[in-house]
Amino acid sequence: MTSRRLLTMLVATGLVLTACGGDDDSADTTVTSTAAIDTPDSAPGPDASAPTDPTTVNVATDTSLGEYLVDADGRTLYLFEQDQGTATACTGACADNWPPIVADGTPTGGGGIDVSQLGTADGILPNQVTYHGHLLYYFAGDQAPGDTNGTGIPSWYAVNPAGSAIEIG
Repeated sequence: MTSRRLLTMLVATGLVLTACGGDDDSADTTVTSTAAIDTPDSAPGPDASAPTDPTTVNVATDTSLGEYLVDADGRTLYLFEQDQGTATACTGACADNWPPIVADGTPTGGGGIDVSQLGTADGILPNQVTYHGHLLYYFAGDQAPGDTNGTGIPSWYAVNPAGSAIEIG
């Protein structure tokens, strides 16, 4: 009986290890693994693995952008124009540079936010915050509240309170 139990445990362990393996060259466009957005300790930007509860989306004002969305700490939020609704097109290295804003509850909105347009979806991670149907992201190159270093990068845009991309230039 003991050898049968040991054999069962070995087979189960092998199945678990096999299921955890994967092909890094996969063409899938949706990533649901938290490993896809692990940010190195040296990378600037928010820690997407430690969401706030609840996540608050606010509006900030910048002379070149006008009004744009920020998180509760004043960090700029972006949309990716290559996303298809709430299906992310940002995977691999993209997700390292553009981590999602994730809610550990229901996201809330400050002044100027249409709270009926706030939600969550399974983007890079489950419960990625959405606004007007767009998945929201941070930019790892933004090191402090109010930084907007992600603007001007092709396909990435700060978001205005109406939920639209802010085009500059």
